[in-house]
Amino acid sequence: MNQKSIEMGQALKLRREGHTYNEIARALLVSKSSLSAWLKDMPLTENEKKVLKWRKDANITRGRIRSSANNRLNRLEREKQLFIESKRDFDNYLGDPLFFCGVSLYWAEGAKRSSTFQFMNSDKDMIRLMMTWCRKFMPSRVGDIRLRLYIHQPYAHENCEAYWSKITELPLRLFSKTIYKPTSSGVKMRPAYKGCLRIEIRRGLAVLRKMQFWRNLMLDYLSRRVV
Repeated sequence: MNQKSIEMGQALKLRREGHTYNEIARALLVSKSSLSAWLKDMPLTENEKKVLKWRKDANITRGRIRSSANNRLNRLEREKQLFIESKRDFDNYLGDPLFFCGVSLYWAEGAKRSSTFQFMNSDKDMIRLMMTWCRKFMPSRVGDIRLRLYIHQPYAHENCEAYWSKITELPLRLFSKTIYKPTSSGVKMRPAYKGCLRIEIRRGLAVLRKMQFWRNLMLDYLSRRVV
């Protein structure tokens, strides 16, 4: 009996035991195309089909478990590196009052449950302060900042986007589509009203986590000083 016949016999035996093409190819060191030619006409009993399906499902499950574990380890490693970076930055910025001011402001007014850095307010001074803070402490992410105006419908024709463009010193092309909020009366109740502006950093999950780390580091630092 030649080598090919021996390999075919072994392949048939392994297939009947419920092994997949990949497993057989690795065990016999043959190509999947050869296996396909050898096994394409091989009938399987119902029990053999069940065993094969069970093994395939088990392999998929094990693969998913391994993938999930690897993803979790990678995520933990990224979190660890981000914390180290956040701690280093925190120590460098510690003597700057503006740093604590911005972290506290975001803690009070910023989004906590989103997946990105988002800060929204109607007060021009708060918006201006947060933009100053971003430019100083996150200069590499300023290019990812996008703005969006939320305003009541009666003010739709007052070009309030231009007002906020001037406040933030960012061009109108960085504004997302304005969200108009309907009102029951359709009357302008506050003539000086300019709406609420949202500052968002795109792909900003790492920025958000950094803010959370800075907040916790700030609380720990201040609590030790008070004691």
